[in-house]
Amino acid sequence: MVGTGHERRLAAVSEAPATVGGMNRPARSRGIPLGRVLGARVLLRPSTVLMAVLIAVLVGTTEQGLTRQSFTLGLAVAVGLFLAVFLHEVAHTAAARAFGREVDEIVLTFLGGHTQFQAKDPRPLEIGVIAAAGPVANALLGAGAWATANVLTGIPGMIAGAFGWLNLILAAFNALPGTPLDGGRVLNAIVWAVRGDRWAGHRAAAWGGRIIAIGVVVWAVGAPLLDGRRPDLITMLWSVLLFSVIWPAATQELKAASVLSRREDVTPLGPGVSAIGVPYQLSVQQAREAAQAAGAREVVVLAADGQPAGHFPVQLTDVVPEAERATTPLSAVTMPVVRGAEIPASLRGEEVVQALLPWLGKTDVLVITDRGAPVGIVMVEDLKRALT
Repeated sequence: MVGTGHERRLAAVSEAPATVGGMNRPARSRGIPLGRVLGARVLLRPSTVLMAVLIAVLVGTTEQGLTRQSFTLGLAVAVGLFLAVFLHEVAHTAAARAFGREVDEIVLTFLGGHTQFQAKDPRPLEIGVIAAAGPVANALLGAGAWATANVLTGIPGMIAGAFGWLNLILAAFNALPGTPLDGGRVLNAIVWAVRGDRWAGHRAAAWGGRIIAIGVVVWAVGAPLLDGRRPDLITMLWSVLLFSVIWPAATQELKAASVLSRREDVTPLGPGVSAIGVPYQLSVQQAREAAQAAGAREVVVLAADGQPAGHFPVQLTDVVPEAERATTPLSAVTMPVVRGAEIPASLRGEEVVQALLPWLGKTDVLVITDRGAPVGIVMVEDLKRALT
């Protein structure tokens, strides 16, 4: 499956078989390093070994129990599965590199794997092709393995046939049109391209994922019952496991799409208030008159070098007796502004997020500027709420 990483920045201000993601460079994953492929670090999560043994036992257990031979065959199936997943991720990596994207890492996990790549300014075609590369690779591998199995005999032929089945199943499952599977990202790209709305694509893929999650459980329970059989315990456990992965991922994407679609229209002035910049030498009366003439609600006090040094709401000047306003310096009503705590008024959406992040925890207020001149004041908490 394929996933993106833009929602991770959301947390900064307030992807299972196979995933591809990454709008920002995330924290490096932990795991056992296996080297590099096409420039990407390859990591193995320790839990993957546990899953391989579990698969070997489940596959190797027959009516005669678990024998050395059956366990060996089961282990071969497990190794083949993770090889198929690894080649699936390599296909994602190759496709991403073909579009000039830097690939950070391939991680093999308990439930499969994921590929993390840098995807600033993504386009529907790129997202769709990179996502489709994984299932296509597995389908080709499956066809090749089946052709090989037809000319082999004995255990080699059985292993080749099993490898073919694993790849075909992996290709078919990942091609399902729902988050967090690759088919979901392909659906995302298609809806995005047709409607011209990126977040409509995410919402369509997320709902597809929810339908698939429910469908897996319904199939595991309903199919045997319709056939007059009792549901298989192992099949039910796998369906519940898949549901526990797919449903939360789809739900998270649905929520992220809702937030991020609203975010696109956020500008600093949206949650901010209008302001005017005045030299520090002015009196309260002069600053008050300048603000009233400009229709500003805030005054930004400029230091000797013309940089914002403080601010105050025009309403605050009401506490200064009218007779004393002409002689009262601005320092009497000014609250300090952190040096350089500014944000351009022209920014929108994701640009606002990137401009805001460096100031989190460092200041409560930002000066909104237009071509260097103060035009507004915005509280950091208000801007965060608008973005989330």
